[in-house]
Amino acid sequence: MSLEIRRILVPLDGSSESEVAVGAMMPLVRAYEPEVLLLTVVGAAEAAPGPPPQLSKACEALRANRVNASTAVREGKPAEQILACSRERKADLIALATHGRTGVGRLLVGSVTEEVLRHADAPLLVCRPGTVAAEWKRVLVALDGSPRAELILEDVGPLAGKLGLEMELVRVALPVVSGAGVGEFPIVIPPEDPMPYLNEAVGRLSGQGLRARAVGLEGRAATSILKHAGETGAHLIAMTTHGRTGLSRVLLGSIAEEILRHAPCPVLVRRSPTAPPA
Repeated sequence: MSLEIRRILVPLDGSSESEVAVGAMMPLVRAYEPEVLLLTVVGAAEAAPGPPPQLSKACEALRANRVNASTAVREGKPAEQILACSRERKADLIALATHGRTGVGRLLVGSVTEEVLRHADAPLLVCRPGTVAAEWKRVLVALDGSPRAELILEDVGPLAGKLGLEMELVRVALPVVSGAGVGEFPIVIPPEDPMPYLNEAVGRLSGQGLRARAVGLEGRAATSILKHAGETGAHLIAMTTHGRTGLSRVLLGSIAEEILRHAPCPVLVRRSPTAPPA
C-alpha cells in the first residue's frame, strides 16, 4: 500500500508538547494539501460543550496558513478513541507527539502507543517534544533484511518522489557470539555484510527514478541508528514494526521506544501485517 495522504489525524492533549506534531507534519501538508483533523480525547469528568480553547487555537493557526483543518472532541480511552476516529474518518496518517502531559502524553510510558501501533491501519508520524520543525531533504530508512521490514519502502518511495527526498537505506549488523569457544572464551563471529542486500535494494529504487544510497552499520540497532541519524542530520526516520530480525522486536522490546524517545527528527512507523503461515 503506497502512501497517499488525503487526511491526517492529529491527537492533541492540550499541552504545548503535544503540538510539536503539528509542526512535524507540515512538509506533508504542503506537499499533499490534505484535510487535517485535530482530535482531543477527554474523560467523562472533563467533557464540556465545544472544543477546548487550545484545540480551537491550534485549528485557527492552521486555517490562517490555508490548511483545511477541523476539530473533534471524543470521550473515552485515548488509544481506543484515536483508533476509532482514524478508521471512521479514513485517516491516511496519524501524527502525534510522544510526551504530552495527559492522554496521548503517556504514549511511550504506558500501553497507548503499543495499542495504537498494533492496531492502526494508517502509518504514524511520531515526534518528541523539542524536535525542531524543518523541511525534509533526507530520510533514513531502517531495514533488517526481511521483506516485512521493506514494506516501509511502499510508503517512503512515493513520499521521497513527491518531496524530492534522498533515501538512506540503513541496516545494522550485529556480531554473533558463539558458545563454542575455547575454554571460557566464546568465539565472536563477524557479522554478515549488509551491503549486498542494501545495494540490491538501492538498485530497485534507482530503477524507479528515486535517489537512494546504502549505509551499513555495526553495533546495537537503536544506538547505531540514532547516532547515524544525528551525525548525518536526517530529517526523518522510517521503519516498520515487525521485521523478522533486528527491528522485529520494535513493539515488544526496547528498540522502538529508544528510537522514539531519542530520535532527533520525526519517525514514520507502520506496522506490518501478520506473517503468513510458512
